[in-house]
Amino acid sequence: MKKRICVCLLAACMLLGLMPAALAREGTPETRVVFEGSAPDADGCFTVTMTMYDVTFRVYQFALRYDPQVVQSVDPSGAPAETFGDFARMAPENNWLSTVGTELNPETGLIDFSGYIMPGTTGPGLNEVGECVVGEDGLVVYTFYFRQLEEGDPALQVATEEKGEPYRPACPQGVIVGGEAGTIPVTVTFRMAEGTGGENSEQFTGQEENQPPEEETRPPEETPEPEETPGPTEESGPTAEELLDGSVILELGSHAALVEGGVTAIYPGERSVTAYAHDNRTFVPVRFVAERLGAQVGWENDTQTVVIEKDGRTVRMAVGSLTYTLDGVEQAMDVPAEFQASTGGNSRTMVPIRFVTEALGYQVEWDQSRNLVIVADPALGWDLAGETENQALDEAVSRLALYGGFV
Repeated sequence: MKKRICVCLLAACMLLGLMPAALAREGTPETRVVFEGSAPDADGCFTVTMTMYDVTFRVYQFALRYDPQVVQSVDPSGAPAETFGDFARMAPENNWLSTVGTELNPETGLIDFSGYIMPGTTGPGLNEVGECVVGEDGLVVYTFYFRQLEEGDPALQVATEEKGEPYRPACPQGVIVGGEAGTIPVTVTFRMAEGTGGENSEQFTGQEENQPPEEETRPPEETPEPEETPGPTEESGPTAEELLDGSVILELGSHAALVEGGVTAIYPGERSVTAYAHDNRTFVPVRFVAERLGAQVGWENDTQTVVIEKDGRTVRMAVGSLTYTLDGVEQAMDVPAEFQASTGGNSRTMVPIRFVTEALGYQVEWDQSRNLVIVADPALGWDLAGETENQALDEAVSRLALYGGFV
């Protein structure tokens, strides 16, 4: 339990920008992020590239703003852009970098984007713990496209709560860059071409209060070599990574879940939809869980009925009913399915977890100490008392805490 709390606090601090900035050692290059603008063409169009220098990172989030009266966000053809995907292009060689939470508001001039490296990703420039190591040559992350509407400074800068609207409430300090050791001090520079602004830099170093004590460094204990190294046996169970890869894991109250070892949003943009418990029963979003188990999910609006099909089995369940059918045979439940309100006036269908998984032949486990629901193929043989299983669950908590804010 202590380990879970420590991991959650570490990740929460990193995501909220409350962790003290890592102190640069003497001689360590300064981490820089440079936004460099090109000269406008005959149509007034120009680009701004984002390049990171001298940083080892795993996650980042930036909130930027510009003056929409002076410049307009456009796509590469020069047409007005309404979405971040129209306006920004990631360098194609960065296919190992996952993007989440991207947003563009052309009316206010607010730009918000986040990226992270999915656990288990490997590739050039990634170290053994899954961080990207960038040197003095830099890493080009994005190219943004603008059109000059009138003479003046586009006022491209980091959007912070201190500066006032527009800014991103979820990222009030405007910049988060984090790695294995926590948040990283960053100098952000905007270097615009003549006629589209000048050059300005800002430093983002986090807060220095509440710095945790340094851990005691002890020399590693010598471990005697075993006389004989036994090989794998047929009785050997799955590894922690194999358990994570073969399971769907949800944390009560979290909009994120672990699927095949990676963190994903249950429903992107719908953070109110989470697993929850009441009346001694745990409810989960039926479509998300069933589809991640490989089932087909349908909805009959007239009868408010969910239809789940997998491996020749068909489950039909009406919201509010204490009965459901499995291949046409009526079965009883002690609590009915229900709706959970979501954004935009929508609702998601929530079901007691044991109903859908047991009806489809999956194993369900509830880890009370970590508030986790585990849904897995019975062949994996999850045993919450097992050492490997506890390693897997600690890793699940760590990943959800570290990456949940970015999905």
